[in-house]
Amino acid sequence: MTKDPICGMTVDKITALQAERDGKIFYFCSDHCRQKFLSTPAGIMSEGKSGGCCG
Repeated sequence: MTKDPICGMTVDKITALQAERDGKIFYFCSDHCRQKFLSTPAGIMSEGKSGGCCG
């Protein structure tokens, strides 16, 4: 299990949507969070958020 970097939800690495940035794979609860991540410049991502769009 890991956390979605956009909303902070816990997601299963096996079933979650994925995206790669700077050689690291990120996992997402939904396509909405994945698309938000892909449209956000790398330098302004803040990990560890909770609540967000999904919870």
